[in-house]
Parts: sequence; structure tokens; C-alpha cells
Amino acid sequence: MHSTPITLLASGNSLGAYIPAMHLYTYLQSRGAGADILVLENLYHEEVRLKIHATKKAFHADFSVARMGHKLAKPVDSSLDEEAVQRLLRSWKQAGVFRFAVFTGFWIPILERYKQAVDKPLDIQLIRLDAWDTPSFKVHKQLYPGYDNVWFYDSSKLSPSSYITSDNVGPLPYAERAGRLLIHGGGWGIGTYASTITELRRLGYHLDVIVYDPSEVGEDDGITRYYGAEPSWDPWSRDALGRHTFPPMIRYVRRRGVLSAFPLGAYSAYTDLLRNCAAIISKPGGATLNDSLSYGIPFVMLEPFGDHELHNSAYWESCGLGVRFDKWKAQDFSKLHLEGIYRCLLGQRAIINHFGEEYLCSRKQQLRLTK
Repeated sequence: MHSTPITLLASGNSLGAYIPAMHLYTYLQSRGAGADILVLENLYHEEVRLKIHATKKAFHADFSVARMGHKLAKPVDSSLDEEAVQRLLRSWKQAGVFRFAVFTGFWIPILERYKQAVDKPLDIQLIRLDAWDTPSFKVHKQLYPGYDNVWFYDSSKLSPSSYITSDNVGPLPYAERAGRLLIHGGGWGIGTYASTITELRRLGYHLDVIVYDPSEVGEDDGITRYYGAEPSWDPWSRDALGRHTFPPMIRYVRRRGVLSAFPLGAYSAYTDLLRNCAAIISKPGGATLNDSLSYGIPFVMLEPFGDHELHNSAYWESCGLGVRFDKWKAQDFSKLHLEGIYRCLLGQRAIINHFGEEYLCSRKQQLRLTK
């Protein structure tokens, strides 16, 4: 067993700051490394937490509302339950917690308080899974330069630095894949993906669609498949064993207007779709960039949400790892272009390491140096 546990600080408000943290947690646990994962919303006042679903629903219903909400992002201090924060800080201090990987900038003020409460240096890495500041980091721009910022996608370099998955299995060869297109709107189901589904479905493409709400499921046509996360699941809850989990997946089928739901259980149902698809079609969120690189999947990028996704799109295309949907459409949805992107992804994947592997190796080296 590794003697230096790590605390992963995530957020359930955005699956882009939760799923990669869960991947790293799973990977570290599988390697015998002590790890814990905390979700920021568990520190919120209950009434604030209850409003999250309503906000998601509003953002899903209207992309312009989502954009406005992005622009109005602010620190979450007023949402925090002070007693819960103090209990957490005391528990960290009593346990001697000093090593953190941080997936959302909204944790920074809490870490600032912890730094003042302890008399030893802390090992804190801010995990930056976008090519530009996301709202959670942007609102703490005066503080984050004082931390170790780990940029996976440095805009000054035409090569990503790392990827994160629950395992370290290589991408499935392109010729062995089912050849379907995977479409989703991110964890909040936002963006222009719905109209894309309609267009590609009309053209006869085989689609795997991740819906935000079961009402989005279309009538079964024999070639389009619909999936979604279990509606009752949320990232800040724990299972019967007290663990945070990946979202359980469901397969939906609508025939003659009647919707049926078939539980698929483990999140591997989704990662199996990823491994087998010919391309992902979605807005250019950071977690989807990670999926693209991790599983060697060409990324067809829809309209971005916010400045960070605009930079993500430009970066991924400049690296040859994706293409904007309108450009791919102008190429008559070229399969050859997707295959070229796949080869580029394989080339990039071959020269970088899993972040969890790099992390464990660097920490072992530090331990040797301090002995």
C-alpha cells in the first residue's frame, strides 16, 4: 500500500469536474493508493443544493440562459454551510491531510483557510482539464497562481500532457469499432446537440444518444439508441457503503409512444459505448476532451459554451484531434477525415502517460528524496 493518501476535491454541479475525479479515484484505488473523494455540494446549505436541479433544468431548456449563467458565475461562499466547512477543516487537520488534487476552483477559498490552519506545507495540485479558465477558476484568478496548476491542455503546446481513465486500457482499433456516432450535451444536457440528432438521424446515421431527460427519447427507428443516467442519482450522494459513484446508466426505448427503461447498472455501459464509437459529437467540454484522448475517439465539436470551451475547440482542432461540426458537414461527413483524426489521437496517446501513473511515480520519487 502507498503511505501517502490523496484527497480529490470535486464538484457535482458539473460532471466535467466530477467524472474525471472519479476516474482518477478509481485508478488510484486499483493501484493500492489511498484516496478519498469529496464533493463540494455536500458543504452547501440544503436549500441551495435543492435548487441545483431547477437550475440545470433551466439551462437545459434554453442555451442562452446557460450562457448568461456562465457569465454571471461568482464564488460560492454564500452557498456554504459554515459549520460543515469547519467540521471538514478540523477533520483534515486531525487526520494530517496534506495532499490534494483539485478539480474545481470553487474549493480554493476552503484550501486557503486550511493553509492558514496548519503548520506544514501542503501538496496541492489544481487539475486544469480545459485550455482556458473555467468559471470556477476565473473567479479566483487572484489566488490560483499561488498553486501548482496542472494544465492538461497548454495552449502554447500542440500536444496534450496527460489523460485520466479508470484503467489504462488502450483505445480499440478503429476498424474493430461498431462505427456508431455518440452524441450528448454534457452533464447538463446543454447546447445544440438536439438539432444535430435530428439532422443525422434523418440522414440515416447510426447514433447512440445520451439524453438529459427521458422526454428527449424519439420513437424507435431500429438504428438510433437512447441512453441516460439514472434520474434519481446525483453526484453528492453516496451509496450504501458510503462511497461516491459513477452515474448508473439506463437504456431507453420508445415504441408506439410508450417509453420503456432498461437499467444497465455500472458506468462501464457508457465507457463501452465510448470505446466502440466512430466519433463523439458534443460541445467541447474539458471532460469530453479527456474522453476523446483517453479512448482515441475523434471529437466532432458543436457550438461551445463559454470562453473556456471556445478555447478548447480551437486547441483540439489545432492539435488535429477534432473537427468542428460545420466543417465536418462541409466535408460531407467524411469518414476518412475521422480516421485521420483517430490516427493523430493514437500518435498523441502513445507519447503521454496516464495522469494517475505520473502522479504515483512523482510521489514515490518525492518520498525517496525525503528519506
